[in-house]
Amino acid sequence: MSTISSMTSRSATVICVENLHFDYPDADIILRSRDSHEFHVLKVYILHNSPILGEEVLIPPNSLPSTSVILAESEVDGPTSADTLQTVELPIDGAILFSLLSYIFPVTPILPSTPEEIMELLSVAQMYKMDIVLTHIRSHIAEQNPSFIRKETAYIVYSLAQKYGLRTEALQAARCTLSLFTFTIRELLSEGKLAIMPGAALHELWKYHQNVRSNLASDLKEFRTSQGYVKLGDSNCISLTDSGIPRWLDAYISTLGSTQAPVSLDFIAFYMKLTEHIQCKNPETDDKCSSCTNIPSDKIHAFWDTLTAAVDNSIPKVRAQFTDVADRVHNLYRPNQILRSSLWEREQRLLVKTAHPATRRPTLR
Repeated sequence: MSTISSMTSRSATVICVENLHFDYPDADIILRSRDSHEFHVLKVYILHNSPILGEEVLIPPNSLPSTSVILAESEVDGPTSADTLQTVELPIDGAILFSLLSYIFPVTPILPSTPEEIMELLSVAQMYKMDIVLTHIRSHIAEQNPSFIRKETAYIVYSLAQKYGLRTEALQAARCTLSLFTFTIRELLSEGKLAIMPGAALHELWKYHQNVRSNLASDLKEFRTSQGYVKLGDSNCISLTDSGIPRWLDAYISTLGSTQAPVSLDFIAFYMKLTEHIQCKNPETDDKCSSCTNIPSDKIHAFWDTLTAAVDNSIPKVRAQFTDVADRVHNLYRPNQILRSSLWEREQRLLVKTAHPATRRPTLR
């Protein structure tokens, strides 16, 4: 069985069946996963990190078999200390439990390799109220390169976050999706996104997109009337709106809160709009716009920073809504689903082993 020293010698390990072993020195309890992997750990670490496991799951000391009974079993079976340890069965897969323990004990933390397993790990830590462990896991996730929540994973992370009630990840993933699509049914279908999440979660994400666009359109309207565009300097553009804004710039800003474009800023798209404008000629004079052609680069960047701040301040005003998953998540890992080793069966087994030979049950061979 692998020991703690062998695990800490690795800077990164992929979760797999071969290394699902955890044998902490002086272990006084065994945690058994639902797929029958056993982890020898110190109870004090579990009690310190989880009030749920500490108060409602782990068997109190006064419910353990008497010392004499334990010694009797040890005397019968030989010096195998594992026989004397309390075993607690948890409704968690071995890979997830192994990873969770690596964040509880002073060993190298092991993050699962797939988004599905990472989200389940976060769910277990949250369900058992392991606040410090949850912070540790999220900090480790934030260090990943490429980012955990990105274009390729945003929809699956959002779906799983809704399933497990992980609000932090759901909001992060929802915001990530703002820059990906215009969120029409046709586009979602063509991208294969409709099959990823349940209809209720998809509807909540759609409402989030709608609310963000509506709020952003309102904020950008205020941005235009507040003359945020003056960062570009005095404009003598050949085509101005009634508000005095260069028409090409007003058109670009207007698309940000519309349904025709993702809710995101793209400096390349912005610069292409400017380039397209300065290449066009005034139909009356047949001249190009010298005013916009000569905008200094520092003023362009100053305006872009101002516009970026307006968008970045607008999006967090909208909070993502969540489907009602509290009961469903609780049912996955609730304490009364956690099965303790049967002390009664253990005591009966000891009594049989220590009984007079005449009273022992025959052994089938």
